[in-house]
Amino acid sequence: MEHRDGTGSACITRLQPIYYYKDYDIVIDDTRKSEESVAFPLRADQLEFRREEIYAAYRSFCNFLNKDSASELDTIDNQPIDRTSWTYVNPASNKGPICFDKNVTLAGHSFGGCTVLTILSSTPPLEYPHIPVSHALIFDPWLEPLPLPEPIPIRLLQNPAQLITLSTPGAGAGHSPQDDGQARHDKPQDGQARYDGRLPQMLVINSEVFTLWKDHYTRVKRIVKAWEPEGRRLLTLVGSKHEVFSDFPSLPIIGSSAAKTNMKIISRLSIAFLNDKLEEALISISTREMEIEVVGKRKDGKPKRKLIGNVGDVIV
Repeated sequence: MEHRDGTGSACITRLQPIYYYKDYDIVIDDTRKSEESVAFPLRADQLEFRREEIYAAYRSFCNFLNKDSASELDTIDNQPIDRTSWTYVNPASNKGPICFDKNVTLAGHSFGGCTVLTILSSTPPLEYPHIPVSHALIFDPWLEPLPLPEPIPIRLLQNPAQLITLSTPGAGAGHSPQDDGQARHDKPQDGQARYDGRLPQMLVINSEVFTLWKDHYTRVKRIVKAWEPEGRRLLTLVGSKHEVFSDFPSLPIIGSSAAKTNMKIISRLSIAFLNDKLEEALISISTREMEIEVVGKRKDGKPKRKLIGNVGDVIV
């Protein structure tokens, strides 16, 4: 999904291009009072924008698949959309080609991982349906835009239509039903997803660089523990950098063998996780416990550290 919140290098809209926003490009309303601690106000606002985009995109896609005559979708090349291929319902199974009302996977890298956590820890805005997430696949999440306290999973009360959060209300940290204007006692409409109270399965794959970022990694561990108490769903790729989760470091000429090895491992782990076979995949992959060694000094005089192991090793 292409976000139009100014976090990408550039994107094209119907009106004009949107380029990457920097702090000095934006006027922040510093008169707002909040009980939350936000290190990057601009990024926190962009996180809220992203949250809205996710729900808007999901609702539009659902309307399209439900053959809503009012739904409007454009293609990048301005070619007509073969709606039948998307919305055809098999008479024998009474199902279409796409399952959109259950078992949805949210996946994101860096700020995208932060966005996934925000969706999982907050109720939808009133005008949007709940997204029935079954799996959350998060690559090297960047958590700085998330306000404290940590995001906590949404729980379901005995009333199947009532949602509650277990964290302090607020943007990104988990909205309470009251934050969205009224208590969410309304039952889901026909065709909308229903929240069944089960936590989505979560897998976080970290780069070595982000794992060695002490404070950040400590926070990641606290967050993952809320969804995966056993802790085996937080993995680190030895010898990897933050950008290794994109295909850019694997491209011809500029690509490296280490980046290609890491991409293969990321793909294997991701597919196994989505097929509920992660533990089986870890048996066939080189895994190890975390060990850190000091290999010199950084420019600021602090110790330069690295993980012990080889490229392709996975720390569990």
